[in-house]
Amino acid sequence: MDLPSCQALDFFCKFLKTKYLRDKLIPYAVLLSFLIVFSIACGKQKAQVKPPLPPKPPSAPTAKTEPPVRKEQPAESRPAPRAENKTAPRPVLEPVVPAPEPVISTVDFVPGPLIKIGLATDAREIRISSPGDYYVMAKTAEASRQLTQGDIRVRVEQEASDSSTVFRVQVASYVKMDLAQDLKRRLSESLNQPVIIHENEAAGLNQVWVGEFPSKGDAQSLLDSLVESGFPDAFIVKEAVETEGGRTDLALRGARSLFLLSETGFLIQPSSRASFLSLDGKPYRGVLDISLNQNNRMTIVNQLGMEEYLQGVVPAEMSPASYPEAAALAALSIAARTYALKNMGKYRSQGFDLSNDTRSQVYGGVAAEKDAASEAVRQTAGLAIYYQDKLIDAMYHSTCGGRTEDFASVFDSAEVPYLKSVSCTIERGPEMGETVLFGKHDLEQIILADDGSVANRNLELARILGIIQPRSEISQEFLTGRADRSEILAWIANAGKLAQKAQPGDGSAALDVETRAGFFQYAAEALFGVAEIKRKMSPRDVEYYLSNLQDGTDIPERARPALSYLIQSGLWRPRADNTVRPHEPVRRADALSLLLRWVESVRPEMLRKGTFVSAGKADGEAESEPSITLKWGTRTQKFRLSDNPYLFRLDPERATPVSQLRIIGNEKVSFHVDLQGRIDFLEVELSPTGASSDRYSPAASWDVTLSRSAMADKLRSLMGNIGEFRDLKPHKIGESGRAVQIQITGSRGSVVVNGYKFRNALGLRDTLFTLTREHNPDGSIESFTFHGRGYGHGVGMCQVGAFGMARAGRSYEEIIKAYYQGVSIRKAY
Repeated sequence: MDLPSCQALDFFCKFLKTKYLRDKLIPYAVLLSFLIVFSIACGKQKAQVKPPLPPKPPSAPTAKTEPPVRKEQPAESRPAPRAENKTAPRPVLEPVVPAPEPVISTVDFVPGPLIKIGLATDAREIRISSPGDYYVMAKTAEASRQLTQGDIRVRVEQEASDSSTVFRVQVASYVKMDLAQDLKRRLSESLNQPVIIHENEAAGLNQVWVGEFPSKGDAQSLLDSLVESGFPDAFIVKEAVETEGGRTDLALRGARSLFLLSETGFLIQPSSRASFLSLDGKPYRGVLDISLNQNNRMTIVNQLGMEEYLQGVVPAEMSPASYPEAAALAALSIAARTYALKNMGKYRSQGFDLSNDTRSQVYGGVAAEKDAASEAVRQTAGLAIYYQDKLIDAMYHSTCGGRTEDFASVFDSAEVPYLKSVSCTIERGPEMGETVLFGKHDLEQIILADDGSVANRNLELARILGIIQPRSEISQEFLTGRADRSEILAWIANAGKLAQKAQPGDGSAALDVETRAGFFQYAAEALFGVAEIKRKMSPRDVEYYLSNLQDGTDIPERARPALSYLIQSGLWRPRADNTVRPHEPVRRADALSLLLRWVESVRPEMLRKGTFVSAGKADGEAESEPSITLKWGTRTQKFRLSDNPYLFRLDPERATPVSQLRIIGNEKVSFHVDLQGRIDFLEVELSPTGASSDRYSPAASWDVTLSRSAMADKLRSLMGNIGEFRDLKPHKIGESGRAVQIQITGSRGSVVVNGYKFRNALGLRDTLFTLTREHNPDGSIESFTFHGRGYGHGVGMCQVGAFGMARAGRSYEEIIKAYYQGVSIRKAY
């Protein structure tokens, strides 16, 4: 006998006596269908399914008077152990040591209360399968269950063909098909109605139609709803269609001449808990309920336990592969459970509780499940979030851009006390993984190249890479001095080897290599090739570039093509006074700095690129062998650090030599590894989003450019009767800096619209943005560029921010209470 199945059955029998049934929170029919499943499971011997091995459990809250309890879309693994502080010699790393992380014990998995998830509402035909036996039953009182195997197909069928008229709502029409398709996608995500594009060839328009109703009166409620939702120009259209008249049934066909016909629909149940049902190839736990809706389409509902449902929600909302922190997954599990409990019955009129998309929570079924997410669901089973003893509406989103926004500002609604704007940062105490890097430099003073840029980085890297001999003198006096012929020829030869280029064939070209013009010519031909320079630079190109230099006529004829090539390629800039000074001696600092820059342009892979993950001691190494873990390409790898590597902070247009640098995670780095496998040169770019916990998100910053004409089409439903679209600007700014209201200006007036609706109409990631404009010669606006941060509505918990907080050592209770104000966490069942 399948003991877990019987235990589940016993659980549900007891559940019938709870307040959920007494208060009629769970429909009797749903409970009955689930009891059938588990009674089947108890009736025969079945194979057991072992649960996945649990990963590291999430953090638990610190001891308190309460019991110890720990949503719109797109990281690193937990930091490695860090080095301990040392006094002598000075360490390369100075870590901040966090408090030890408590853990919570594994709990037994229970399915939780039943929930019904709408998978589809407009299907004409579906395919259902299972790897094992499963039961089929028509939803009538006299029907009996039939055991079947393999595939079955269910389709909508009517008795006879006929011609009829249907009524739809035309929302908008576009000349461009891509705009019509974009609106169709957005309407399909927000409405439980069929959305089609009617191609009106006579008018040259693509018309977006919604719904399919037998009478105009039936379509009126949808029209009213669309007008209220920002489509004031919507209207009802009628269409003559070939339909099938008479009685409508659902026909089910399967193996061994299985054929069932039903007006009410079917229940499909697996024969054991170890088996799943697949809908069009996608597996789901629990029962599939198929019914015929008012549009003569199938509504497919997945009935299952809340905890089983969450196993398909958490990894679909936040991938454990990208964001693997257990405390973040636990926080999301609790928020998703709370949202589901609070919003049960949201789509009751359509026969289910929640949708399987972003209108509710993304639910991917068994195919989406991941071990780490399932473990987080099990560890937090039954926990939910309350404000003043009531379940909260636990809204969440992908990336907040550094600060969340007030619910009232985003949705033009009343204030919600627990959904207020909060900072997405660690406000107090150290972050797990904070590290201080120490570095060294051969040059104590800043050396400027002749174009005014800081040359220290190139000079020290030139020494590491071997353009200049590693043990050669490198001092301010040496570098600012005149380079002699033998030095220059040696440096160019070394640079050519690094760039994997042959030397120029004409030795006479190096006769005046000590002059600036001679150096530019000889070095450029060595690294880029004479043939490449001649191929790319025409005589007119040469004249064009050099005639715009103050002393361009003084450049020797044979050096002119090479110098023009360097200017066009962005590899050389004139001095601040717009001169070349071609006959002056070349300084060592200028020669070495330019050679390094040109070598990197030929072989950009000379330095590896990645992001900082964590710091610690190298495995199996001595105390003096610190290491850092970096993610580069598709790999995450630990690298040993040399004794005080050359260390630079990357800023726009400049690399600044520093003796120490504090980093907290996800900073971009460029680095060089020596022959012993140690990093001896390291550049760090500080995060452009600062210390925000959501800095790990690819949507932490973004740019989108849209033409004015494209925006006019997308915003038509919001603009009303203001004429031709001209411009827009933020009208009201929220606490987070989001444009919560937008003023749109047209040729006949202006209108103020909700920022969230504006964002959805344009398909922007967020409303946390600044604007720049490109203008036409006549002064009109050609395009808008949105420079933004964040992804989603910005209300409630920031998913990637939760990951950042968990990575910094915060527990799931601390994460939840950081985003939802004044709440408590306790058992809901």
